[in-house]
Amino acid sequence: MCGIAGIYSLVDAALGSTVAAMTKTMEHRGPDGHGYICLKAGKSTTGPATHEADSGMGKTFFGHRRLSIIDIAGSMQPLANEDGSVWVVFNGEIYNYPELRQELTAKGHKLREAGDSEVLVHLWEEHQENMVEKLVGMFSLAIYDTKRDTLFLARDRYGQKPLYYFQSGPITAFASELQALRQSADFPIDKIDFTAAAQYFRYGYIPSPKTIYKDVFSLPPGHYFIQSKGMCQLRQYWQPHVTGDSSILNLEELEERFDEAVRLRLRADVPLGAFLSGGIDSTLIVASMAKQLNQQVSTFTINTGDSWGDESIAAKEASIHLGCDHYEETVNPDLVGISNKLARHYGQPFADNSSVPTYYVSATARKKVKVALSGDGGDELFGGYERYANYRVTNLLAQLPASIRHAGAAISPRLPGLPARFGGRVADYLNSVGLVDYKGENHSMHFHEKWRKSVFTPELYLETSTNQDVAKFTSLFHEGKSNNDIERWLEADQRMYLCDAILVKVDIASMAVGLECRSPMLDHRFAELANHLPMSAKLKPGRTKIALRELNAKYLPTSISNAPKKGFGIPLNNWIQGELKDWSHAMIFDSPSWEPYLQASAVQKLWDEHQSLKWDHSQRLWSIITWNLWDQAWR
Repeated sequence: MCGIAGIYSLVDAALGSTVAAMTKTMEHRGPDGHGYICLKAGKSTTGPATHEADSGMGKTFFGHRRLSIIDIAGSMQPLANEDGSVWVVFNGEIYNYPELRQELTAKGHKLREAGDSEVLVHLWEEHQENMVEKLVGMFSLAIYDTKRDTLFLARDRYGQKPLYYFQSGPITAFASELQALRQSADFPIDKIDFTAAAQYFRYGYIPSPKTIYKDVFSLPPGHYFIQSKGMCQLRQYWQPHVTGDSSILNLEELEERFDEAVRLRLRADVPLGAFLSGGIDSTLIVASMAKQLNQQVSTFTINTGDSWGDESIAAKEASIHLGCDHYEETVNPDLVGISNKLARHYGQPFADNSSVPTYYVSATARKKVKVALSGDGGDELFGGYERYANYRVTNLLAQLPASIRHAGAAISPRLPGLPARFGGRVADYLNSVGLVDYKGENHSMHFHEKWRKSVFTPELYLETSTNQDVAKFTSLFHEGKSNNDIERWLEADQRMYLCDAILVKVDIASMAVGLECRSPMLDHRFAELANHLPMSAKLKPGRTKIALRELNAKYLPTSISNAPKKGFGIPLNNWIQGELKDWSHAMIFDSPSWEPYLQASAVQKLWDEHQSLKWDHSQRLWSIITWNLWDQAWR
């Protein structure tokens, strides 16, 4: 697990100091070491990477920050093949590297290191771009082939590891974080992508391949990019297909495939553990770890000392049943400080406030281990979110005339005797219901169509209403292979929400403290099996994640295996109205960098309505706050 950076130039240039500056910004991703290399087209470089950047002329420059997990004493990057003609920088883990080493050795390749990085240069020699088909793991990587003068960038199938890039004149620059790319003099810091801004205020994040900066891209999951002698290609090599074409649930096969995914993610030369929330996904992972390890599993959770989002009681109960070495830390979340810190790491607006508790549980784990297994992907694979369970109700309400739904929505916030903000939440739900392709673009807590009309500037509303590129969910939903709406919903969420919101959050929050997170659910072979399961193995009336609950019931009491899903969030609605009211107001109104996109009078109305306790505008206000957090940190 690391941070990578580099520049490829069509003409020889002295860019070593720029790559060094890019790499330096990611020291948190790799506190254990760093290395640089300067490469020339047509010329092998046999020397090892250096600790100081080369000041000379070259065609390609690589930089690397290392978090040592496997082969701690060796495998220094950038790393080359035997003759120095192929070089790699790599972020992530290749879990099947021992098997790949055997395969390559049998074909005559000479491997000198004991880690997973070196297999990549030899796989390139053997298979070129088709090498990605061989990899089981999470990765973003860059390879430069000096003989072919070819740059190859690739990202893992679900996008667990980030990779950003941009091209300007003769250069192509890439890095694990946007803040690294900013060190390039050509980075378009003041060129905002209007479509990306429309997507951000719609979803609360920006789907790949766009970023908030014009012509700066996130390499999409399951894609690779090749540049050779000025010619560029972006190609997709894998994507999930949710088909539900298996007629039965073979629980034994599912468990075997899952245990194999966990087993591979136990490969490490450093201490490892797991996040434990007491929920379905994390307890199943820990149960599998306990089966396969000859020692107690180290597990981690946080205790907020309050009822909101606190899973420590359930986690402790699960840890006792599973015999874990359990660590619980009481935290008093500093939303302001951590949000400011994470804004610098995200490099663009990002409005998922659960990044704050994710940061804290990562920091807790990092005190004991360098690697933590997490349950990311379980909800998108097995239908764990309420929106899937509420599908039938939402569809029924969508059949009502819009005039009736809107009338009910208008009345709800004014009804007397309701709990605080309950009427507003009902109104948001009624205003946002629709068939799946509509509902996916209109989350009730975000800027759904009602709020886009009244809050967006005319220019932004025109963009979000007429530019089909904005409605990314809709296009992915209609690309789905299944005739079942929920299966197409799961597929779209795996291709967008999972990779561009959930996994971005986990990567940034965990790497900010130098912790590697591994997700067994996202082993592509396990995911493919899950995506073939029938819907009856995932959802039934009143129950979600059927198959995972049945597996969990083998190890844990029904109080855990049948527990409802709890979100990992914060009481943002109360904080904006209470203890963080002054800070929130100042963040929104003192330096309103959102004014080209939102109407000032409408934003003021959102604020007033939230303070009245009739509406819950917390997520909409938070997306404005995080826009300004990004602007202050970056621009």
